[in-house]
Amino acid sequence: MKRQHLYSLFLLLATISSLPVFAGVLKGKVSDDKGEPLLFATVFVQGTTMGTTTNAEAQYQLQLAPGTHKVLCQYMGFKQASFTVTIKGDETISHDFQLQDLALEMKTVVIKANAEDPAYAIIRKAIKKREFHLEQVKSFQTSAYLKTVLRNRAMPTSIPGLMSKKEGKEAKSEMGFDSSGKGIWMLAEQEADYYAANGKERTIIRSVRQSGDPNGFGMSQLPPVITFYENNACQWQGIAPRGFVSPISDNALHYYTYKYQGEFREGNHTINKIEVTPKRDYEPLLKGTLYIVEDDWAIHSLDLMATTKSNLEFFDTLRFQQVFLPMKKDTWVIKNQVMYLTLKFFGLDITGYMATVYDKQKVNEPVPDTVFNDKIISIYEKDANKKDTSYWADKRPIPLESDEVHDYTVKDSILVLQNDPVRNDSIRRKGNRFHLGDILRGGYEYNSRKNKHEFATNSLLSFDLVNYNTVEGVNVSPKFSWKYNIDTGKSLQTNLYTRYGFSNEHFNALGRTVYTTNQRDWKGRYWQIGAEGGKYVYQYNPQSTLKPLYNTVSTLLRARNHMKIYERWNGAVFVERHYGNGFRWYAKMDYQHRLPLENTTSFSWSDEKLTSNVPDELAWVKWEEHNAALATVWLAYRPGTTYTLYPTYKQPHGSNWPLFSIWYQKGIAGVFDSKTDFDKWRFSVEDDMNLKLLGSMSYTASVGGFLNDKYVSLPDLMHLADNEVFVAAPYLKSFQLAPYYQYSNTAKLYGELHLEYYLKGLLTNKIPLLRQAKWYLVLGTNTFYAGTNSYYTEAFAGIDNLGFKAYRFLRVDVVHSWDQMNRQMTGIRIGLSLLGVPISISGGSAAEM
Repeated sequence: MKRQHLYSLFLLLATISSLPVFAGVLKGKVSDDKGEPLLFATVFVQGTTMGTTTNAEAQYQLQLAPGTHKVLCQYMGFKQASFTVTIKGDETISHDFQLQDLALEMKTVVIKANAEDPAYAIIRKAIKKREFHLEQVKSFQTSAYLKTVLRNRAMPTSIPGLMSKKEGKEAKSEMGFDSSGKGIWMLAEQEADYYAANGKERTIIRSVRQSGDPNGFGMSQLPPVITFYENNACQWQGIAPRGFVSPISDNALHYYTYKYQGEFREGNHTINKIEVTPKRDYEPLLKGTLYIVEDDWAIHSLDLMATTKSNLEFFDTLRFQQVFLPMKKDTWVIKNQVMYLTLKFFGLDITGYMATVYDKQKVNEPVPDTVFNDKIISIYEKDANKKDTSYWADKRPIPLESDEVHDYTVKDSILVLQNDPVRNDSIRRKGNRFHLGDILRGGYEYNSRKNKHEFATNSLLSFDLVNYNTVEGVNVSPKFSWKYNIDTGKSLQTNLYTRYGFSNEHFNALGRTVYTTNQRDWKGRYWQIGAEGGKYVYQYNPQSTLKPLYNTVSTLLRARNHMKIYERWNGAVFVERHYGNGFRWYAKMDYQHRLPLENTTSFSWSDEKLTSNVPDELAWVKWEEHNAALATVWLAYRPGTTYTLYPTYKQPHGSNWPLFSIWYQKGIAGVFDSKTDFDKWRFSVEDDMNLKLLGSMSYTASVGGFLNDKYVSLPDLMHLADNEVFVAAPYLKSFQLAPYYQYSNTAKLYGELHLEYYLKGLLTNKIPLLRQAKWYLVLGTNTFYAGTNSYYTEAFAGIDNLGFKAYRFLRVDVVHSWDQMNRQMTGIRIGLSLLGVPISISGGSAAEM
């Protein structure tokens, strides 16, 4: 009986806790004394950190429990205003705040010749207490609301090579833009709880709404609180790769000038207003206004901006606004943070912001151990993206603007149209029509209903379709692919590679079939099982960076027939496993019948003599028709993988750890007359390191060798990723000047290092012409060492980010090399790179797949 009473009590408590709590709403607008709206002003309840901000139309709304509340409104540069409101129940009360300009008072100072501005004394005290405020927060808990809005102010009718006029018109319609291209690119709202303690963090996404995508999840992690108590803030690759020097960093006085603007009282605190200006352009510095609390020497609020003169990449401007509120003596916590951005490229003009409102903040209070999981950093509630419009009408602290209300409505209508199966099937059938232009530009593609079957060919104008070499003469390589989507996450893909040489009159064909199954509840975790068979053409060096197009040009124009190839019958089975946790492996069993080839044509527009199909450098290696049985295993692991748990699946993220990998290949003698008999291995470590203000450093370091070399044929040697053409080989994996096959070997032990130091404007921003051009210096080395009698080294210095406006893709390197024979070379290599990330400028090799 007692147990029944206890159960009834629990049921009663659960029922009571589920009842709605009635709350009123205070809403209105915030403007200055001239009626001009004040965007993202802070509105909060006195004595608490509970509050909100205004939107871009200066409107606010604040939920309040029944009772009497004193509500404060503040905005940088204006005097704080208050309003006392009594909430009796579920009601809405309107009140507009009109803020007055601050009447700043000036400190009494003694005027002397060459006297230092009073701001410097304040900044020195803030710098002295920087580390205290940084280390003060051992744990932090908060709820947060994030609103992300990206607007388009202009859109071109077409973009040459990327978007035709017809495609531009369709894009405007699908995005809900007007005829001039104005509209909203992205609109999303999120509610979350955030916890951080002892180096661990967890974000719990309570709700999310994304315009145009009812199943959208927004951002799995909210934008971090930009901590200007750090010496270096905002280290974002591709945006601010060197971060920004904080105006109160330890060395800030070397970078900034400060001007005292005055002080004002806010409650019991005196706030100093200081203007911050960079001493030099083209340094990672910010400009704007900093408000410092007297005695606490904490940040009260700030308004700082970065431009392209601040080493900013991709964006044209990036602006930070933050407001802090006092929680207790000497402790100020973030209340809201707004990041504005502008971006212009290819005729697009995009502006937007990410506004975050923090509430229910707790500092240095116990966080339950159950909250944290070292690997799960973000988790979504099951119904996070299923909340209806009435929920958001009640919960959002920043009201929607008029065009945002319109965007939600328009995008919902567009989504209904896009999901219309009749319309989509009509578009599919239209896309399946054969056009000569399609097969010329990108190849022909065919998709069956519901994309169950996908068929594609390579393009007639692709770099690997028609080429020339001295073995086959003119050769054509049509390629065909067919993919069968069996079920969600499961597919079967077959590729057919064909090839015909008009000089040697050889026809080759190779087929490869791969079955893939993806784990539905764990992204990035999958199996691949495949088999291949047939006869095709390959280079002796499977690591070769030489593309058929490059060889075609060099052979015809300069009689440099660099590409050395052979034919082989091939039968193989392979399996690959990705665990989605940073670990993956690959295994392959290969049986090959290798066939030597000879030159069949000597045509070239140059009078120089063509070379044999067997490199002179490898005359010491026996090359004959033979069979080869090979077993290959590769394992790779990157520790430190973290995850986000979505309602129905798990998503891995990247890691700051290096990637470790080991590769082993066995040539098995005696299997079906196989002659190959060797064991070779390779262990590699690669990583990208952010050096903050000093730029970044990337490397790939390897060690390997032959454990056994009883029978090693040309394709089985340890080959360098060599290069002799003016186009740069892949960075961090190749040698830019190494002669083809010059350093191929059977060394028992060797080492290889590719190191690149990317200065990100560290030196070039001090050279007048270079800093305006935003050219970035790159330094590095590529080194191979197998002993004092066998080594090759090259050092290079390059300029990246060459180009004009949005077209900054060019990189040029000057490379100098030397080896054990003291042979030295100097050359120039030209490549494509976007903010340090290499871009492929050719199709795949026709002799490799």
